[in-house]
Amino acid sequence: MRKKIILASASPRRKEILEQMGLSFTVIPARGEEHPVCTRPAEVVKELALKKAEEVAASLEEPALVIGSDTVVAYQEEILGKPRDEADAFRMLKLLQGAEHTVYTGVAAVDTQSGRTAVHFASETEVSMYPMPEEWIWEYIRSGEPMDKAGAYAIQGGCSVWVREIRGEYANVVGFPAARFYQELLKQGTDLRKFCLPKGENPRWKACIFDLDGTLCDSVESIAVSANRALGALGMKEASLEDYRIFVGDGVDMLVRRLLRFAGQPEEVYFEKLKSLYMEYFEEGCIYRVEPYPGIRELLEELKRQGRKIGVLSNKPHENTKKVLDQVFGPGYFDCIQGCMEGIPRKPDPAGALLMARALGAEPEECLYIGDTGTDMKTGTAAGMYTAGVLWGFRGREELEAAGADALAAEPPEILDL
Repeated sequence: MRKKIILASASPRRKEILEQMGLSFTVIPARGEEHPVCTRPAEVVKELALKKAEEVAASLEEPALVIGSDTVVAYQEEILGKPRDEADAFRMLKLLQGAEHTVYTGVAAVDTQSGRTAVHFASETEVSMYPMPEEWIWEYIRSGEPMDKAGAYAIQGGCSVWVREIRGEYANVVGFPAARFYQELLKQGTDLRKFCLPKGENPRWKACIFDLDGTLCDSVESIAVSANRALGALGMKEASLEDYRIFVGDGVDMLVRRLLRFAGQPEEVYFEKLKSLYMEYFEEGCIYRVEPYPGIRELLEELKRQGRKIGVLSNKPHENTKKVLDQVFGPGYFDCIQGCMEGIPRKPDPAGALLMARALGAEPEECLYIGDTGTDMKTGTAAGMYTAGVLWGFRGREELEAAGADALAAEPPEILDL
């Protein structure tokens, strides 16, 4: 089995550095509390880096190289962590202005196959700053950038114009000493080039956007029961479950029109009557026998473990969409939910997908769009997202391929392979 690289950190800066190295890796953040025994900065970061790597390595059963890392800023041996508040950020930046300090980053890589610590070191970079006026310091603090940074500054951000000189590796100050890490592994006989992605490939999506019906949940029976009840109330013939697998996916209006064509009834006479009855019955029956497909819960949990955002975009009415997801997965499980509502065109219009990407903090090209119908594939493509068609839902391979699916998945775990 091919060994994987696992980054035991949720830091976006470390993730970006590994991506710049061209590495194929998965993010599984360590969750343990950071209470180092050591006190000297270099030893602190080494200790914490190893704890992170060992924690994640212990949770894995597959062969992997798990990378842990930790960074601190030290001024005259005082460790400056992330500021507690704006006053603490001001104190740190006042200490650093016009002076020299040291950035320490510890790195540990644990091989789960052998149980061996492949590398374990601390890298140091000396940084000197120009004097910073107090008004600039407060303006910088108000930008929000310092508040989650060790030492209250980002060398790659707004503070870059006050950096006089660095001695050592620049990437070490950003959060991960890429060159030192590469060279240390080479000494151990590990060439990171075998972990690199093919040129141009970038499957590390920040966000995954899922369709609901036929993708996350098998909900066709809830729709069929409510719709057949409405048809029966109007004296019309009922449709089968297989019929509904074709009828659903494009919103309530299209479902009603397809049912009327199926029943051989004029749309202009019965559309509003049938729609009103269906909505009434579906309000109470939208969660009837709705279950996630096998493997969906495990897929979602793994995506969340990897630090990816997950959202749901459905043509089902918004309140019904939220009710189903809250019932099946629990309130607040997804980072964003969007059903059909006034002001947002239904799929395949890309507006909903683009709104969701912004809500999830991702560009369209950083989103993986997952659905089971041609409508879903057209939606994702129109939004500029990578599309994955699932074969366990309501439609088949032929429709998904015809609609331009970038990839197909026969089972939920195959989504992770993307």
